Amino acid sequence: MTVPLAASTGTATFDQIAIVTGLVSLLYLALAVLLWRERTGRVTLVGRLADTIGRLDGVPRWAALTPYLHAVSLLSCAFGVWWDIAVHIDRGRDTGPFGTPAHYPIFFGILGVIVSGVLPIALARKPLPARTIKLTKGWRIPCSAALVTVCGTFALVGFPLDDVWHRLFGEDVTLWGPTHLLMIGGVVFSIFARLLASAEVEQLVGLNLRRRAQEIIAVGALLIAWDLFSTEFNYGVPQFPLILQPILIVFGSTLAFTVLRARRGPGSTFGALGTYLVIRGGIAWAVAQPLGEIVGHFPLLIVEAVLVELTALALGNKNRFRLGLVSGALIGTVGVVAEYGWSQVWMPIHWPASMLPSALGFGVVTGVGAGLVGAWLATRYAEVAGEVRDTPPVRLTHQLGAIGLVAVLAALFFSVPRSAGPGVSATVSLEPVAVGSQPTAYVTVKLQPADAAEDARWFEALAWQGGGQMTHAMEKVADGTYRSTEPLPMYGKWKSMLRLHQGSRDMVAMWVYAPEDLKIEKPAEQVSNGETVDFIGEQQTLRREERTDVPRWMWNGGYALLAVVGSLELLGIAWLVGRGARGGRLRAAHLEGSSEREKEIA
Repeated sequence: MTVPLAASTGTATFDQIAIVTGLVSLLYLALAVLLWRERTGRVTLVGRLADTIGRLDGVPRWAALTPYLHAVSLLSCAFGVWWDIAVHIDRGRDTGPFGTPAHYPIFFGILGVIVSGVLPIALARKPLPARTIKLTKGWRIPCSAALVTVCGTFALVGFPLDDVWHRLFGEDVTLWGPTHLLMIGGVVFSIFARLLASAEVEQLVGLNLRRRAQEIIAVGALLIAWDLFSTEFNYGVPQFPLILQPILIVFGSTLAFTVLRARRGPGSTFGALGTYLVIRGGIAWAVAQPLGEIVGHFPLLIVEAVLVELTALALGNKNRFRLGLVSGALIGTVGVVAEYGWSQVWMPIHWPASMLPSALGFGVVTGVGAGLVGAWLATRYAEVAGEVRDTPPVRLTHQLGAIGLVAVLAALFFSVPRSAGPGVSATVSLEPVAVGSQPTAYVTVKLQPADAAEDARWFEALAWQGGGQMTHAMEKVADGTYRSTEPLPMYGKWKSMLRLHQGSRDMVAMWVYAPEDLKIEKPAEQVSNGETVDFIGEQQTLRREERTDVPRWMWNGGYALLAVVGSLELLGIAWLVGRGARGGRLRAAHLEGSSEREKEIA
């Protein structure tokens, strides 16, 4: 029987829809009033505040408020996302867009990102960057303002689309769901717009210590935001191949550190690293301690920062693409080995030594690609800021940046697909530890074939969504026989299973226990002593709420839509950053020509 859409999972109730609609409507009404009053020359409190902060910071009024509001908004989003994911891991699905308190900081953070883009649109007056966007006669806005607004809007649209997705497909309890990536991606991409705004301000008034610190903090925020994509690995419940974790670490660290160090002096990467470690560590502590949820681990990125600094000291940063290439190659090798060691110390899933060759191979490709993309961005930002450079030619830099982006996307797309090859089964032995209303037991399995777990990326026992999360290694006790290192719960809302990740992408699992779930019409799962159980596709256990009666073309359409939106965001970044860079080049050439003429007259 088909599961009714409204009953399949926790979709939005009328009061939640009313809250979202009301808050967004009020915000947009307030922004419309602000836009109208500012564009008709009337005095506003926001305008007065912008004028005051602009005088104190020495920046145009349109650039005065955004750095601070954007930073607070990013912090709110990051805290909310890590809190929300921890809640889902510990307790399971929610009851709609505001089914948990964690959704509120995400929602208000996204609204803050949108406001931080609209404010410079409303406050835009001369002086403006050399290249702007014309809205009406006499109303031009910075490219960065348009980009922040577009990214924030894409992120906000993800909220209602997330509820639609749940109604159509059931709740996908995974970070990598299309609507989740839409929200997170919009916020992450807005940081590139923030760096563009910093370059636009530098074009007009130069650089001082405060604005340099803001840029370093923005790159630290990029490191923090990018780590969101690795959160499932950091919490110990990844739903995609393990090779993705080193790829994501290499990509994020190489890109961020290259963008910063290619333009700024020695030690700047350590400033971004310090921002990342302090805030990321603070969020992990806050979610785990006062809020009582699961601990969120994270990569250190210390070695990666050191590698970029040493490369810049050895080679200089005038040739940005050389810096990106060498730094990326080093991070893809030495950095990967360092994070391999860190995974043995603190990460919930220790990287197996058998994965190192492929991690190093993908790491080099990803690192070199990310280095080229970072060098392209750094070059464009420098041009926006007014830097005059003759080499390499602009067209060549575009080609190198495109090659780097293709290399990174190829590594990601090759590693994302999962498979679930049939043929693994296990004979189960249970050793009860606790009985009664809350039974627990050690689980021992004899695998067929016996070598099914040899050189596995992981073979572990997982229990989650029952009020916490437990991950225990499966310890080899004989050929083909493995025993959980700790007992698993088999009661209440707990979902207990064994997970096996074979080869590069084969991911299967077997149920140990799961309760009956009437809302999604799923029967109880319970293994018994001596029973032989077949392993199934891991997605069927981790994402039990997903509907199985939806046509494949609908799934493909949903992910295709995400690909289109993501491509539009990437194209928007490339176009607006490139547009700003062209303006910066023209302005620099004009100023250089004027200076030469003055010298001739003198």
